[in-house]
Formats: sequence, structure tokens, C-alpha cells
Amino acid sequence: MTMAEPSTPSIPSERIAVVGDSALRTGFRLAGVTHLHQAATPAEAEEVLGRLMSDSTMGIIIVEERLLESIDWRLKKKIESAAKPVVVAVPGRSGPLEQGESIAKLVKRALGFDLMKKGKNGNGNGKNGNGNGHGNGSNGNGANTNGSNGNGGSHGADGKTS
Repeated sequence: MTMAEPSTPSIPSERIAVVGDSALRTGFRLAGVTHLHQAATPAEAEEVLGRLMSDSTMGIIIVEERLLESIDWRLKKKIESAAKPVVVAVPGRSGPLEQGESIAKLVKRALGFDLMKKGKNGNGNGKNGNGNGHGNGSNGNGANTNGSNGNGGSHGADGKTS
């Protein structure tokens, strides 16, 4: 009687690439990523991203946020509309440009609609905080003073949700 060999997990065929400065590339190299691309300027990033977006074996492209925000609008549109590869912006040494923006964009792209978009009655994400606040609430994640169902919304001087 022969024993079956244990199956080994298959290696995913999709690759991960990193586009950015030396510090970003070094961090991901230490994590085992091998497709690392130098880009110090938006023009360099556009050239590299154009090639990577056309590579059918790419699954994820990690790009330094400041570079991604500065590329040509046509390439941005292509990146936003592509199902694959997924392009993820990560902060550089100077920190994030605007906290939460990249996550919100990824969620919108994955679901096909904007979860954070404000609807009627103040539902959604206010300018100064999250919440489904109705009535007069605080700015940010605080208690409502004259409302219900919320963590506070963004309210103007007239008490209306802005």
C-alpha cells in the first residue's frame, strides 16, 4: 500500500509590486516582496505604473501615496476602474496626505458605491466626524444634544447637517 504524498499549498500566480522611494522598497523587501521599482517623481511613477498595470500577472501594486496623488488623471482613472491589479496607496516618510481617504476609495471601488456619502437627514460621514446624527449633535464622535441614532454629525451654525 502506498501512502499519498501530502499536498503542498499552491503558490499564488499573482505578484505583488512596490513603487516608491528606497525606504518603502526596503521595508517591503524585508517582508519578502521581490518586485520593487524605484520612482522618485510622478513621471517615473507613471512610467512604472503603466507597465505594471499592463502586466496580467500583477495582483497588487503598492505605491507611495504622494506619487499616486500626483500622476496624470488618465492613469488615475485607469487605476480606479481596473478590477485587477489592485493599487494600494501607502504613506511615505512624511506620513499620510489625508487619513482615511485611501481606505474609503478602496471600499468604494470594491463595493461599487460610497458608504461614506452623506444622504438625507444627516446620515453618513459629516465633515468633522462620523455619524448618523439627526438634529443638533456635536462635531465629531460625541453625544447628540437634541438628536438620536448617532455619533454626532457635522452641523453648521443653523443646526442643519452640512
